[in-house]
Amino acid sequence: MKYRPIVPYILLRQFVRSVSVDGLLGAIGGSCRHVFRSLGKYGFKGAFKVFFRKAPASPQDSTTEQPHPFDLLHGTDTGGPMSGAYYSAISLSSIYTTGYVGATPSALTQALSALLLRQEDFTFVDVGCGKGRALLIAARFPFRHLVGVELSSELCDTARANVAANPDLASRITILNEDATRVVYPEGPLLLFLANPFLAPILRRALQNIERQLRPSPRPTWLLYEMNPHYEDVLDSFPFLKEISDTTYPFSEEDAAFDPMSRTEESFTLYFVDLSG
Repeated sequence: MKYRPIVPYILLRQFVRSVSVDGLLGAIGGSCRHVFRSLGKYGFKGAFKVFFRKAPASPQDSTTEQPHPFDLLHGTDTGGPMSGAYYSAISLSSIYTTGYVGATPSALTQALSALLLRQEDFTFVDVGCGKGRALLIAARFPFRHLVGVELSSELCDTARANVAANPDLASRITILNEDATRVVYPEGPLLLFLANPFLAPILRRALQNIERQLRPSPRPTWLLYEMNPHYEDVLDSFPFLKEISDTTYPFSEEDAAFDPMSRTEESFTLYFVDLSG
């Protein structure tokens, strides 16, 4: 049965997201304007029903998208975008998720191809893996193992089904239904991939979790971040992350045609974890 969130949770998540983008006063002002518009349009009873009783249809309920060529090729379901408000989760960290958008195959493939490291020694970890598209892309490279960390149990189920649809890759991929602020990372060298999965409060806690685990158990670790300029200052505030490169990769014509935000390129920032300081 599809999870249907209660309306107050959706409103809370929208308010928290607005605070992150517009600040507290901007979020309060926007919420007040929304309330007054609803009162004017529906009256008191109608507005009460909208705000507290009737959950809006989720994007995946109201739209039918043409499958991405990646899914047609691999027999998977990795499409989007989808708001994180419409999925069940195992912790309150879900309030600060950014939602799901599948990785762009052409851009991520270029970013992984450019890595100057011995990939067969590394475990690739997609922190906030969603439906698992990035894992399936990365599995075409010779990483020792691949791990997806995802807060939503529904997205985990979909990711596992997508992995199972590709049995030649399935033995190398593990999906963990865990909170990125508490997940325990595997031993050995790591390449951590974050495709802008969280708002700033949880991004900070996820990075603190990484540092907390690596300090007593140092190992070669790199972090590849699909950059959102809103959160660049968050990563820069952690001295153990040393920026190595910031590169923009163009989409293939096929990927550009299917991008939900009409983008034609994507920027990736590569960091090396340096705990010597």
